[in-house]
Amino acid sequence: MSDIINYLVINAPNFPQSDPSILIEPVDTLTLATWIQHNNNDVDFVDLDRFGLRAINNLKLSNYKITLVVFDYLIPLYTSEAINHFDDMFKLISKKTDYILLAGRAASYFSREVLNKFPELYGCIIGEPEIVLTDLFKRKDLQLLKSNPNIVTRESKPKESNGLLKTKRENIYDLFPETGPISNRNLCQFDQYIDVHSIISSRGCNGFCKFCSTSGYLGGWRAASPKLVLSEIKHLVDLGAYKIIFLDDNFSNDEDRVRQICKLIKDNKIDVVWGCLCMIVDVDEGLLDEMYEAGCRWIHFGIEHGDPKIRLDVGKNFSNERAIRIIQFAKNIGMRIRTSWILDLPGATNDSVQKTLELAREISSHEVKMHFLALRPGSWYYNDRLGCSKSSFNDQGINESYIHEGRPHNTSSKELKESIATQFNKFKSQMRELDYQWVPDVTFWKKFDDQEALPNEKFFSTSIIRYGLGWKK
Repeated sequence: MSDIINYLVINAPNFPQSDPSILIEPVDTLTLATWIQHNNNDVDFVDLDRFGLRAINNLKLSNYKITLVVFDYLIPLYTSEAINHFDDMFKLISKKTDYILLAGRAASYFSREVLNKFPELYGCIIGEPEIVLTDLFKRKDLQLLKSNPNIVTRESKPKESNGLLKTKRENIYDLFPETGPISNRNLCQFDQYIDVHSIISSRGCNGFCKFCSTSGYLGGWRAASPKLVLSEIKHLVDLGAYKIIFLDDNFSNDEDRVRQICKLIKDNKIDVVWGCLCMIVDVDEGLLDEMYEAGCRWIHFGIEHGDPKIRLDVGKNFSNERAIRIIQFAKNIGMRIRTSWILDLPGATNDSVQKTLELAREISSHEVKMHFLALRPGSWYYNDRLGCSKSSFNDQGINESYIHEGRPHNTSSKELKESIATQFNKFKSQMRELDYQWVPDVTFWKKFDDQEALPNEKFFSTSIIRYGLGWKK
């Protein structure tokens, strides 16, 4: 048993560094730092994506026992190239710490390659770091860094299979039943982010969409209780938040839980507006009404493709008619809606792309986000097409991570790429005629740093779309 361990928790920088006009506080990294605090350890937190490498020079201490670097964990924002630019970061950190650990998807799926690339790293955490490191946080015994089977170091014996598959699937929300994993925003510079603040109230997913890595990486759906969610909402409100986004991969997985959360917000007269990510099959008109009454003003629905057969093969089973009906109802009661689409899914054809663009126009959500397929490590498509042993470190020429790339990757045929380009240019003209604003890149959002979007303003893009646009009470 050692004395209190002092930790440094770092949110890794993107490449290029993310524009402040879109950044919310990195709640996944803050949650990890909070878990360390809960176990009576000292912790400092720094967001290098928001403040750059220079922030390392402004740290409180000159030396930390353990530094945890979090990269591509629960929020899919990073470009595929980001990790290839970590050399300077690790060199700077190594001057201030005894042990450096990397957490997140790259650490979980490509631990050996990461360790070979960055000699400053002590080890890679396989799976959810809060669960993997729980004993270390509680017992404060550094020998656990060497004996933990889910920390891969240079001394670890190679495993024949992906170590991630053997990690414990504990419910993280049960480990601190009285307080829950409520991210302590006082650890960060809360007022240095946009006016939307985030909660992750559940992890994992019971769906198996082939393009998504959530169920492969995090396992099945696990959630905080409605009372814990209310506590986190109150924490944010006390800090001045008036817009909250739930970044759960599927907030609507449990209808009864959603209704309980809505009731608690109303009963406690919480004065906020909020948004969430839902599945079309999970919601109906009655639930949408209850959500609106509790302050929900924005929902993101992943429609993915206009051809129901291709959508079904992806893992999503609903009709175009249902999507149109649900989204139209939500718009009519005053919600803003974002839809997301993947144009070049496997099996996509010139005709299915046309159907996709036509359905997007017919639905006319306030925000239309067009994606191209990214092979996320841990997803069915990634495993089927590349195998877990292959990654960006092996120069495969595959953009395997970044979901906001504005062009098809080389997973598509030349003919399909050309067809998408032609049809999409026509689509852009049609959307502008419907009063949509085209967002070429994230710098577009700077104008909303000091002004609010109108409730009926409409945007479409292949780039990142800002949260919190036009959310009105």
